[in-house]
Amino acid sequence: MNVTARLTWPALLAVTLLLPVDLALAYPDGPTGAVTDLAPTCAHCHASLQRDSLKGTPEAFVNFFMVENRHYKPIEEGAGEYKAMSPEDRARLLRDVKAMDAAASVTLTAPTSARPGQEITVTVTAKGGAGPVVGMFLVDTPLRFQARSPAGDGWLIVGPPKVVGPDGKEQTRWIDGRAPGLKKNANSAVVYGVKSDLEKKEFPESKATWTLKAPQEPGTYTLTAAFHYGTEKASPVGRVERPGRSPLPRGGFESRSGRILFSQPVTVTVR
Repeated sequence: MNVTARLTWPALLAVTLLLPVDLALAYPDGPTGAVTDLAPTCAHCHASLQRDSLKGTPEAFVNFFMVENRHYKPIEEGAGEYKAMSPEDRARLLRDVKAMDAAASVTLTAPTSARPGQEITVTVTAKGGAGPVVGMFLVDTPLRFQARSPAGDGWLIVGPPKVVGPDGKEQTRWIDGRAPGLKKNANSAVVYGVKSDLEKKEFPESKATWTLKAPQEPGTYTLTAAFHYGTEKASPVGRVERPGRSPLPRGGFESRSGRILFSQPVTVTVR
């Protein structure tokens, strides 16, 4: 029997709380080494913005992952790496990360109907993120710990995602990291060159477009997008510079300064 399947939600929460630091580390520059299908379940270090994305789990589990408790509160209280900051800088950082969250958005556009086996085009548009990268995942449901690739519902992802960065230019840098001979039809896309400017209130827009072949089985299907982005490094008090390396978020590797935001799902009827 699979031991994981026997774990209760309280047990899973306890395991989460006790995860070794090396297993709980964030990727300050995104999962650039994981060039494969991705899902929001992997982002232990990210805070959730939508309570509905955690529905079906116990209240304590929901509260543990919500941004108010997971990120805002440690800054307010001066916990962990934030302890070394002055009260004024902590107040500035909190204000800045909240501004990043207020500006962030993600939408999914897709046809509402298709014939079995018909190819359709879906586009994810994301706004915001501290950079230098953001991630967009095409999934089947806006549930953080249940979402999976549309392939699980019978969709076929045709070819690599077409990624357009904030400068309006197409980029293939991330998907080109697939090993030679492997297909590039991943459900995920990492976008480079992202940088928000809080002072100017400028938040970049990124896009990823997928071609999907509809399932052969008639029925009603949902598609949605998960948007992963960072917050702290957009703030002048939220960056820790490292000579010769990219900066870290002020909260360090253990901070929950990353976010998970889901788009509204689109229902596609296959008939």
